[in-house]
Amino acid sequence: MKVLITGAGGMLGAEIAERFRQAGHLVIPTGRKPPLVPMDITSPQQVRAVFDQYQPELVIHCAAMTNVDACEHRPQEAYRVNAFGTELIATHCQRIGAICVALSTDYVFDGTKGSPYHEYDLPNPLSVYGRSKYAGEQAVQALCPRHYIIRTAWLYGIHGRSFPHFVLEQVRAGEIPTVIADQIGSPTYTADVADCLLQLITTDCYGTYHLTNTGPVSRYEFAQELLHLSHLPVNLTPLSMRQWQTPAPRPSYSALISWRLEWAGVPPMRPWREALTAFVQQLTSS
Repeated sequence: MKVLITGAGGMLGAEIAERFRQAGHLVIPTGRKPPLVPMDITSPQQVRAVFDQYQPELVIHCAAMTNVDACEHRPQEAYRVNAFGTELIATHCQRIGAICVALSTDYVFDGTKGSPYHEYDLPNPLSVYGRSKYAGEQAVQALCPRHYIIRTAWLYGIHGRSFPHFVLEQVRAGEIPTVIADQIGSPTYTADVADCLLQLITTDCYGTYHLTNTGPVSRYEFAQELLHLSHLPVNLTPLSMRQWQTPAPRPSYSALISWRLEWAGVPPMRPWREALTAFVQQLTSS
């Protein structure tokens, strides 16, 4: 299958591009910097030109403005990228008959449920980032019937810097990382998202899916396990969300579960501890 990936230079986009190539797909990686195929998702002219030139059968839309606090400071830019850019991608997927896979976030939820969110829970985003991503979801639903909306969370992987990298760097530098102890979520290994996507796109069961490693966990407990697996001193300073002052509000409990994966015949993603173990082993061997 001919697969176009937006944001292919990012942590998740690069992982998906690698996994889909390995699976035998023809991958068209797009982004803003060489050697990627140049495409600004907010430029109607560029998006149309790239879609017309490459005629993809499947588009995996990873490009986004993901800095949550920057979105709060620059809301117009956040909506331009996360909403308008997604509208363009969905529009041109429908125009040329491509399937649209749009990546979204746990931050579409407000965190007040107190237990993991499934695909039929009602979004209520707290931040500009969450609201702009939810606007993108709604655009995909309205503009391109053959779609998969993929909500994932707390991503980490080998193709970019993420929370585990910062914790490991600080500990190896002799520092004691400060980690939020009462924020609960679903840390997710990018390789597992890519592998699950490879299975999901064969089902024709379109709609919204939560793709995360299973099991809710706090950032503090996740960081403890990371250091334990890395054979480093487990020395962390806990911090509460009340003490952690940021421009954008975050949901305190945004863990996700998937009901729809099982219904579509796709196995659930592995538990977060197993995924983290695989990540640490990959870091060690690379």
